[in-house]
Amino acid sequence: MRYTLKMKQLVFYLCVFCCLFTIFTATYAQQDFETELKNAPKPPYIYDREGRIVVYHGITVSYSARQAENFLPWHTIEDFAKLKEWGFNLVRYFIFWEAVEPTSGIYNEAYMEETLKRIQWLNDLGIDVLVCVHQDLCSRKFGGSGFPKWAVKERDIPFTPVTPAYKNYFSPAVMACFDDFWRSDFLKNSYIEMLKYVISKLQNQPNVIGIEVFDEPWPHIGPGFEQTFLTDFYQRIDQMKQENGFHIPMYFQPMLIASVVVPTGLRFEPKGRAVYAVRYLDPLYERGTSGYGRTNQWIMNNTILQRVRESMRWGIPMLITDFGVNLDMQDAMQYLNDWWNLMMKHQIGWVYSSYDKDTDNPFGILDKEGNTKPILSKLVQVYPQRIAGRNPVWFIRGSLFRLTYETAGFTNTPTVVFVPRSIVARQIAANGKPIPYNPLKSLTFEYTAAPEEKNVTIVVQ
Repeated sequence: MRYTLKMKQLVFYLCVFCCLFTIFTATYAQQDFETELKNAPKPPYIYDREGRIVVYHGITVSYSARQAENFLPWHTIEDFAKLKEWGFNLVRYFIFWEAVEPTSGIYNEAYMEETLKRIQWLNDLGIDVLVCVHQDLCSRKFGGSGFPKWAVKERDIPFTPVTPAYKNYFSPAVMACFDDFWRSDFLKNSYIEMLKYVISKLQNQPNVIGIEVFDEPWPHIGPGFEQTFLTDFYQRIDQMKQENGFHIPMYFQPMLIASVVVPTGLRFEPKGRAVYAVRYLDPLYERGTSGYGRTNQWIMNNTILQRVRESMRWGIPMLITDFGVNLDMQDAMQYLNDWWNLMMKHQIGWVYSSYDKDTDNPFGILDKEGNTKPILSKLVQVYPQRIAGRNPVWFIRGSLFRLTYETAGFTNTPTVVFVPRSIVARQIAANGKPIPYNPLKSLTFEYTAAPEEKNVTIVVQ
């Protein structure tokens, strides 16, 4: 009897010790993680008109428009309204040179009117828009989209499409198409004039945060593309904006090959407002040709770090404007976990590709019947959309979301946190005080700091 009692006491003390050890270990691990987040290099922030830090979780609309007869997405205003429910606060909206200027020097006013109508729908819903002048593989002639027929020189070079599609960029016919463009002053001038027309239409749209001036830049045939041709092209666009008094920020990409690790050779120094637009592609993993392992993790970590350093060097914000994943791919969940950790570590907003059926884009969030796919649940998460303060740190650990920041005098403007309806049973607290929150009325939680509050900690759990 005495032996049994001693054994019970021993088991009790062991349990207590294990619990305390677990708590202390978890506390120190969390502190180490927060310290790592606080010390990680970060690009300059994007700010709204009130001076708040803006964090974008966006989605592209849409790949289906590439092959549509009218070059417009199929989405109605009701379809766009779903984006609010899912927490997306930005749409990367595709337009096309071939749609804007089907005939040299003649612009399609009807197309721009329809485009502006959809941008206004999004404005009514409180969703910002990044207009992207999209191209892929230069032309429909090569199974892509972008350049109008009159801008594509007829060449006697055979073209046989291959899969995955990005490999077609290396075909002689596609490379010749880009070479013709970059070496033609007439075509580059025409493109910049087209941008001038488009920006003039967007200038007074309050929810347009910028224009991504050239999607997936592919080089001419020969060395030094970014240092010479692309740098000069961007400088001329920047100059056009300055000369016309356009205030819309210019989003610019490095050469497409720089999607993986390779440092950009751009020497562009923007004089106007600009944002570094970065797409992420791991060709070893994206098409499911292999699993996700240490090599892929190294590629991801070092590519994003390289882009962050470039953004810091320029002193301009950075936005991931294109990434995607198929959950059917091997180790997709580990890929996503590493991706989210990097986005939190470097505090980078992102745009997912895309609000499409997977028949139009294999990474699309809808299946061929138009139903949402499981990937959507991985994209919908608690995050700060607007931060009324400075030096923020935020993270998600399991069911815990935590945001800390310095108020820096922001006492009249709220911080806005998106809280998905799927976690309605959670509790919200600000500086240790429980905050009433009704998810049936709103999917965003707002907190305005009191004058005496110098720091704010918001917890959702």
